[in-house]
Amino acid sequence: MQRGSMDDVVGERVAALCGELSRWPELATVIGDAGALPQLSELLALLANRAEPDERHVATLLDVIEDACARQGLPALTRRVPSLPPGMGADTGGPAGWTCPLSRCSRVVLPDETPHPPTCAAAVGEDGRMKPYSPSMR
Repeated sequence: MQRGSMDDVVGERVAALCGELSRWPELATVIGDAGALPQLSELLALLANRAEPDERHVATLLDVIEDACARQGLPALTRRVPSLPPGMGADTGGPAGWTCPLSRCSRVVLPDETPHPPTCAAAVGEDGRMKPYSPSMR
């Protein structure tokens, strides 16, 4: 697999979890209390590694994390449907949003969600910031 070629479903799940971890860093403690900290640590290490992770293994780790969290009252932690608003143009005076700096998921954070460039939970070995995106950068 080439970097960033993870299946859309798995990539969406990674994006959802990364988004939640970036917004709520204390979520890692909740995941640990649920008994899935080893899986979270392994997942983040796999995502941050330059080598493309085995997609099935990533999905298995996500399943364990999600199941553990569901038992703690946090169902569907790794599931969401992201979308950019229709008609978003490149002429916004800044980025249209930010995307995963590791090209591992389809997470998108819009400027109205945060005044500062958001961070990626898996990119801690890098500078951690998500990369800017605008439609003209395609």
